[in-house]
Amino acid sequence: DPEVHAIIDAGTRSAEWVTQEFARADLCDKRLDRRLMKTAQQLARSPASPINEACGDWASTQAAYRLFDNPKASPAAILEPHIQATVERMAARGGPILVMQDTVFFSYGQHPKTRGLGPIGKSNHAHDRGLIMHNALAFTSSGVPLGLLSQSLWARHAVPEESYQEKIERLQCTAIEEKESSKWLLALTETVERAPPGVQVVTVADRESDFFEFLTQAKEQRAQFLIRARTDRKLVPEDSEGCSRILEALTDAPRIGHLTVPIPGNGRRQARVAGVEVRVAQVTIKPPARRGQAKASASLEPISVTVVAATEHDAPAGNEAISWVLLTNLPVKGFESAAEKIEWYGK
Repeated sequence: DPEVHAIIDAGTRSAEWVTQEFARADLCDKRLDRRLMKTAQQLARSPASPINEACGDWASTQAAYRLFDNPKASPAAILEPHIQATVERMAARGGPILVMQDTVFFSYGQHPKTRGLGPIGKSNHAHDRGLIMHNALAFTSSGVPLGLLSQSLWARHAVPEESYQEKIERLQCTAIEEKESSKWLLALTETVERAPPGVQVVTVADRESDFFEFLTQAKEQRAQFLIRARTDRKLVPEDSEGCSRILEALTDAPRIGHLTVPIPGNGRRQARVAGVEVRVAQVTIKPPARRGQAKASASLEPISVTVVAATEHDAPAGNEAISWVLLTNLPVKGFESAAEKIEWYGK
């Protein structure tokens, strides 16, 4: 999108936007407010540089670290003016606004003496230690970034020494509030609370967000979502055209059209354009089994969703075929509406 490139170019040429973004910062100390503004401008001019290099001299570097060490300069206080500006941009644009939830891992394996870290992999090894950040970032439907609505940062506890079966049993008995998965629920709640009135906001997320409590909370908060399915969930057959599984419902659903979608490259595949078949099914998902504390707080009510599938029909040799199974509570009335949801997820 040309507008996206224009924003990126303007942001790297000048840091004047920082002045506007942090104009309403209130760290309960005018000197801290000024230091925040100056430090933000220095980092914005050189976003890929270490702090000392971006600050330019030792005095400015020390001032930046004093700012970060000051308890008044909390992450929430620093983010607050940016979130306000994000909400204003959302209101000015109108809907639909796509709020992308995703998790980022920061590895500090090269810094074994750094304190306050936790595991970011499947072990407690020193090279697998760092911090975790979960963001809810707002975009226009054409892909123009508008800013953050939610951000949380934490260090994990040590990975328990347990077998795979022991892990499954532990997770089945753990209430969602005590799981790391609650990050999706917190971001969803803050998105709903901060969304400007009258603006359509749709949370978009990948497979990790596909757990039943997310669907339940979205229903309770009347939050619209578009997420990728992680598992072939059990259905209520009498409310799902007689089908007992999601993939069975999609197999029975007719093809309503074909679409081409751009597939970005990664370490395992090259970028390409994929031709996909589109199918849509209306289903009702059964609540999964829960035990212990998890059962006491779990919802036993089934959840009705629309399933939109995009399946590549002629993948190049050596490439795994694209198969997106998307769950949404948005209305999908025909091929154009389904294609729109696939395009949103593909962003």
